[in-house]
Amino acid sequence: LRVIESVRAAEGDEPIGRLYEAMGVQMHHEGARFVPAAKFLADVGLDLSHADAFDDPAWDPVIRASMDEGLGLAGDNVGTPLLGFDSDTGQRVGWFGPVISRRLPLHDALKLWDGLMTMAGIDAMWELKRTRNEAPTFALPGE
Repeated sequence: LRVIESVRAAEGDEPIGRLYEAMGVQMHHEGARFVPAAKFLADVGLDLSHADAFDDPAWDPVIRASMDEGLGLAGDNVGTPLLGFDSDTGQRVGWFGPVISRRLPLHDALKLWDGLMTMAGIDAMWELKRTRNEAPTFALPGE
């Protein structure tokens, strides 16, 4: 998170998705247990000096503030991932999840997002959950 916040401070939000994707490929598809931050940065063409943030506690207040913002929207009885966004009613809302077991084809992912946006616009919506019925897989759709 420190490295991500260092990148965000210097480059803005644009490269963050690419950085998370590079980390996800290494960890979930290639089974890497530990990959130096410089590897992720190099994979997406970012300045390797951001790797210095890994051991720098100066980034911790930024991370805490971000978590506090998410918890302020979703409540403190949640886990991660946390999403914070403006609902279709214009209200700022936060949710824990969605937690899914596999990557979805684009049309299914868009249906899921549309459903989430619809639920987020209902003030009385609290929680939707069911028992997990399959183990997570990190394969791409169609693999």
